[in-house]
Amino acid sequence: MTTRTLPLLAVSLLVGCAEPDLADLFGQVTVSLADGEDGASQPFVERVEQAETSLHVALPGGDDTELAGALVDAWDRGVEVEVITDWDLRDSAAISQLLEAEVPVRLADAGLTYFEFNLNDDVAFPSTATVLSSAWVVADRRTVLAASSLGAGGAGTRIVYDLQSEDLIDDLLAEHNQLFGGTDATAVTAFDGPAKSITDLRWLYGTAAPVDLEMWFGPQERLTKRVIDAVYTARTSVRVLTNDLANEGLAKALQDKATRGFDVTVVVGPQFGESNSFLSRIFEDTPDVEKRRFTDADVVPTIVVIDWEAQESGLRARTQVMVLTHDLYSAARLYRGEPVVSDQLIDGVMWTLSSSNEPDDTMQVVYGAWQDHFDRSEAF
Repeated sequence: MTTRTLPLLAVSLLVGCAEPDLADLFGQVTVSLADGEDGASQPFVERVEQAETSLHVALPGGDDTELAGALVDAWDRGVEVEVITDWDLRDSAAISQLLEAEVPVRLADAGLTYFEFNLNDDVAFPSTATVLSSAWVVADRRTVLAASSLGAGGAGTRIVYDLQSEDLIDDLLAEHNQLFGGTDATAVTAFDGPAKSITDLRWLYGTAAPVDLEMWFGPQERLTKRVIDAVYTARTSVRVLTNDLANEGLAKALQDKATRGFDVTVVVGPQFGESNSFLSRIFEDTPDVEKRRFTDADVVPTIVVIDWEAQESGLRARTQVMVLTHDLYSAARLYRGEPVVSDQLIDGVMWTLSSSNEPDDTMQVVYGAWQDHFDRSEAF
């Protein structure tokens, strides 16, 4: 496992109180790469076993019975436990274990049917197209473990974040409360818009090092739209890794940058083309984008790296390293009038590390995962 740690500054307003211990003002962000579910699960199991008062959990996979068992044990010893998971996992081994033990579980994203005014007809999305992909454990309201994938079997790399920050935990728990309370990606308004709210306008978490941390929630904060915007602002290079890419706007953005002479490389995984062959063909028709395919594992993290290198002048643009909990699906619900898998109907998280200086060790860890998949991929 590759691990790097970054100090995170928790900003507090201190009025009328004793001088604080400086150690209490600083948290940490640790980024790790884990191979397979066993490697990713172990720190989560340990964190659950150490919890004393509360556990707020988003679990997007139903295969990990060891993690489920640790949550049951925590519930039995009196720890407050809330678990959010996907409706389609209700009969899986891990989720069945939680339900049988009467652990509080919210089954989210159970499909959606609504009236589409533009088509003057009902539009239906099955539960398999509405997904809970978020993965986190908030322990005792003090620490956070988050991952690119959790609970699902299959070989492949998982990216794990270990965080401590009072502000970040407040925002993450606000998102958790929405989901556990029933407002998920399939909750829409009378005008078919997402009913989920942006939990806080504070999205940037400054650090004591020259690296910033961002946390964004989908669908309300439009994760793939943010990726598209980042691609258009690139000054040197764009590197993408994702299992499936089915997004017309992103394909056009990648081709636009490549046509203008930017270094644009995309590695897709074994599931490329499975969600929508028409949208996948749009990406295939990007002649100036270097396209490669990785087939060595079932689980492929979604990573977007912007401006890893310095500009020719030697000046650095702002490097961004993004990790999403789901693939790069369509930013629209309909394509040519037909429903498609859309990030508008997926609950997920995007974690971004960014810096205007040389990428630090935490960013190097995530970039190393991209490079490893690139090295083991073949020309498209």
